[in-house]
Amino acid sequence: MRLTYSATLLAVFLLSLPALASAQAWIELSPKQQQALAPLSGEWNSLSEKQQKHFIRIAKRYPQLTPLQQQRVHERLAKWSKLTPAQRQLAREKYKSINQLPPEKREAVKQTLRERHARKHPAAASAVQPATPAK
Repeated sequence: MRLTYSATLLAVFLLSLPALASAQAWIELSPKQQQALAPLSGEWNSLSEKQQKHFIRIAKRYPQLTPLQQQRVHERLAKWSKLTPAQRQLAREKYKSINQLPPEKREAVKQTLRERHARKHPAAASAVQPATPAK
């Protein structure tokens, strides 16, 4: 059976409907979610469902943060939104490699990063408490 061009396009469209339906459009987010995720507004509709779910979890915790912590979230989201796909992939790989370190080394790397951030942003450093290691 040979499909025409338009039938092929229709089939591709119909097969992609579940993926389209599961992603959430920016306008479907609540005002509070939009406020928390404002730096991502321009690219929200192009994010994968997995990425959107990740950021929605961040938005859920956003109201409980201090104003300084909220500012920090916005700054980080803005930086993330400006990264190229290659830079994002590199960041993900670095994150994975740090998480694969033994707990003592991982904590040492995180402490080094916290200290570097504290030197660059002294006011923000006082608002963020290091996570206590799981025992």
